[in-house]
Amino acid sequence: MTKKNASGLHTPIGFIGAGNMAEAMISGLIRTNTLSARLIRAADPSSKRRSHIAEMYGIETEADNLFVVQRCPIVVFAVKPQQMASVVTDLAARNGFMEPFRRLVISVAAGLTITSFEKWIYEGIPDHQRHRIAIVRVMPNTPALVGEGISAFSANAAATPDDLSVTRRILSAMGETVHCEESRMNAVTAVSGSGPAYCFYFLEAITAAGEKLGLTEEEAEKLAFATFRGSLRLLEAQKEKPAILRGKVTSPGGTTEAAIRVFDDAGVRRAIMEAVEAAAKRASELSTTS
Repeated sequence: MTKKNASGLHTPIGFIGAGNMAEAMISGLIRTNTLSARLIRAADPSSKRRSHIAEMYGIETEADNLFVVQRCPIVVFAVKPQQMASVVTDLAARNGFMEPFRRLVISVAAGLTITSFEKWIYEGIPDHQRHRIAIVRVMPNTPALVGEGISAFSANAAATPDDLSVTRRILSAMGETVHCEESRMNAVTAVSGSGPAYCFYFLEAITAAGEKLGLTEEEAEKLAFATFRGSLRLLEAQKEKPAILRGKVTSPGGTTEAAIRVFDDAGVRRAIMEAVEAAAKRASELSTTS
C-alpha cells in the first residue's frame, strides 16, 4: 500500500496533455505536497514537452495516452477543446475507461460540457457500470500558473462526496476553488476565466495614462502594478466591500472624485457589465457548438 503524504492524497493522477495548465497543476501538486511526483504521470504527443515535464518535476511521461489512463484512477484531461473529442473517443474505443478501478475524470477544457464527456466516455460502457466513472468539469484561470488562480468545478451524478473532496484538494494546489452547478459555468467563465484579461486591460490603460502625463514606462508600470496588488491585499485584509473602500479614498471635491466622475459619465460601469455579459454569451455559444 502506498503511504499517504502529509496532505493525504495517495492515488496516482494522470494528465492527458502536458501544456501550461497541466504543468501548473503538476507543479502545484508537488510544491504544496499534495501528491508525490512518483504518483504523477503525463502523456503528450510532443517529445519536447514530455522531456521538459519529466526533467523539471521528476514524473513519468509517455507518448501513449492509454498507458497513463490505464494506470491512474484519476485522469485530468488538459488538451485543447477542439482536440478533446478525438482524444477521449480514441481512449474509449481502446477500453481505456473500463475496469479494474473506479475513475475520476477531470476536464480543464474551456467550454466543453459534462454531457459531451458522458457521450464520449460512456459509449459502449454498460449502464450498470457508468456510476464507476465520475466526470468533473473545471474552469480554471491563468493565475493558476503562479498558484494564485481560482477554479470553479461542477460534476455529474456519478460523482460522490469523496470525488468532490479530492477534486477540491487537487485544484487547491493552484489556488482557490468554487463548487457550483454547471448551469452557472458560463457566468464563471465570463467573470474569472476571462477576468485576468480585464485586469490587464485596465493596467494597460492606467500605465498609458501615466506615460502620457510624463512618467517613464517603467515608473508608470511600477506605480500601476503595485497599486493593483496593494489594493487587493487591502481589500482582503480589511474584509470590506469594494464600494466601501472606494468611498474612503474618494474625498468630496478631490482628485479621485474627479476621476470617478469621468468613469460614470463615460458609462464605464455599464460597459464592464456588458462586456462580462458578452463573454458569458459567447461561452454559452461555444458550449452549445462543442
